[in-house]
Amino acid sequence: MKKNQRVSQHLQPAIVALISFLLLFVATISYTNYKKGLWEKDIRSNLLEILIGKKSKLEKALYSRIYYTRGVAAYVALNPDLTTEEFNELAREYIKNDSVISTMALSKDGIISAIYPLKGHEAALGLNLLEHPERRDIVEKTIETHQTFVAGPVELVEGGIAFISYTPIFERYNKNKNRFWGVTDIVIKLQSLFREANFTPTENGYEFALRGYNGSGDDGAVFWGNKDIFNQKPVTINIELPIGSWVLAGIPGSSWNQYANQDKALLLLLIISSLIISTLIWLFSKALVKIKQNEKELKAIFGSMDSLIVEFNKNGKYLKIAPTNDSILYKPRIELIGKTLHEVFDRERADLLLKSIWECLQTKKLVLVEYPLDINENEHWFLARISYKTEDSVILNAYDITDKKKDEELIHQSEIRLRELNGMKDKFFSIIAHDLRNPVGSMKMLTDLILEDYDTMNEKDKLELIKSMQSSSTNLHFLLEDLLEWSRSQSGKINVKKQMINVTELCDKQIQLLDSVAHLKNIRLINKTNTDAIVWADYDLIGTILRNLVSNAIKFTERGGEVLICSEEIIKSQNVFHKISVIDTGIGISKEMIDTILSVDKSVSRPGTENEKGTGLGLLLCKELIEKQGGEIFVTSSLGVGSTISFILPKCDYLVKISE
Repeated sequence: MKKNQRVSQHLQPAIVALISFLLLFVATISYTNYKKGLWEKDIRSNLLEILIGKKSKLEKALYSRIYYTRGVAAYVALNPDLTTEEFNELAREYIKNDSVISTMALSKDGIISAIYPLKGHEAALGLNLLEHPERRDIVEKTIETHQTFVAGPVELVEGGIAFISYTPIFERYNKNKNRFWGVTDIVIKLQSLFREANFTPTENGYEFALRGYNGSGDDGAVFWGNKDIFNQKPVTINIELPIGSWVLAGIPGSSWNQYANQDKALLLLLIISSLIISTLIWLFSKALVKIKQNEKELKAIFGSMDSLIVEFNKNGKYLKIAPTNDSILYKPRIELIGKTLHEVFDRERADLLLKSIWECLQTKKLVLVEYPLDINENEHWFLARISYKTEDSVILNAYDITDKKKDEELIHQSEIRLRELNGMKDKFFSIIAHDLRNPVGSMKMLTDLILEDYDTMNEKDKLELIKSMQSSSTNLHFLLEDLLEWSRSQSGKINVKKQMINVTELCDKQIQLLDSVAHLKNIRLINKTNTDAIVWADYDLIGTILRNLVSNAIKFTERGGEVLICSEEIIKSQNVFHKISVIDTGIGISKEMIDTILSVDKSVSRPGTENEKGTGLGLLLCKELIEKQGGEIFVTSSLGVGSTISFILPKCDYLVKISE
């Protein structure tokens, strides 16, 4: 019987190891089946995010030009007797300094009657688009749908490849009917458009291609990139056009084969790991069999392995220290035996432990106490279980609970962050519920008014209504931009791309964008920044900051006032900065409001001098974007006098930045 037991004990580790290997093998197969294709899925997800970014940039660059033709179409519809000189002036104003646009043309009744610039394109004058074999279908489709049509890409006579955006023009025939007047178009250079949208066939190990000639989507030909990409299970996304779409596709540069190899490698690795683990289990089981031969000793070892066991007398003197984990001893064992708690620890900690020892001796019950100790210059927390042994001694069994304390602190920090996020959520809900409704409502009201009373209104009234619509749409656009930038900043998705920026040139551009808004209130926008002010920052983020600050200044400045932008060089903490200030002659800000406008949980919005609506996000967004670039923001104001909003950004030294 004993011999059979010994044989069974010898076979037991092998049986356990075999069962373990079978279980691990089944788990490996299950896991690899689940894991199969997961790498490809992750890559596809990342690639889709890249395609979404590229789609956004391309659509933004394209539609900003399409709006030119729509603007011209709207103007011609109101002024059907427009002369060639007036069209040239209008076109010049739209496309000046725009390197993406080649030409803009006007075709009354489908016959090209004006081209800007004319030089080099004289031969196109008089061309009848409705009789042209390649353009007739396109023009007829724009007339039928009343929508802009993006054709191409086509090869230009003067060289290069471009898209042509056609927009139909309809003049009001009577109250319920429009009459076709003609077509306006712009020629958009493909390479320049893609360069602006940062489009390249390969980027960061990925390859890209576009298909959809003449907006024909999946059915169209590939006109940019490697056409074979569409035969390799690409990730795709539609570039939406006014009529039709393009399809943007992307794949990894090394195709998808590498992921299948990764799955095979993972399976092999897991099988090898299962063999190793099974071998270790076999060895461990053999060790357990040997350990069970002396179970009492095993229990004693395992019982004290992860804790500190000390015997104290009623005076707190160290009597015995079990040979367990010396690394959590406050001092070496030899320096503790025979010493009292007050000789080892500070008074506060020694009193805490001694009081717990007395409580245990008096009640003869288990006493729990938590206390911190600095061991090897690291703070550790311990939970001590003090149990009664004799009338004069107790056993202290201490466990290291440092990880638990850290987890509790993480939970506490998470609760604080959750409250902050709830505050941000409430802020967004408030904006969406109240502020977003106002400009949309204004746009609808003005549109209804124009449609109902168009024939009875004079040109001046029409122009005033159109200006009001422009102001409402501008406010709506700025609101949406602020919401987008704020959400991106809070989610950490803003990627700061620093470069050398001329402050004066950037201010001129922002003033040009906001000039129409300021004109409605007869407010002068003045740029007095130093022409040699160069900062090292993100171009788009500074544009957003200046646009918000100048818009706020316009909002809170009375009619006939002015908004001044100036700059100066300052030194702060031995570093050189440019200080950019937006100064207005408006109604000012009270001291109480200055203390709250830069706090997300306290910020409030107030109406402008002509009841313009705000979100309360403008200055918060500016503060976020400035700090992300290593700057600071300052607010000074006096009620009835005006406000000065300033911010500093690092000065750009060309030689230093190149060396970096």
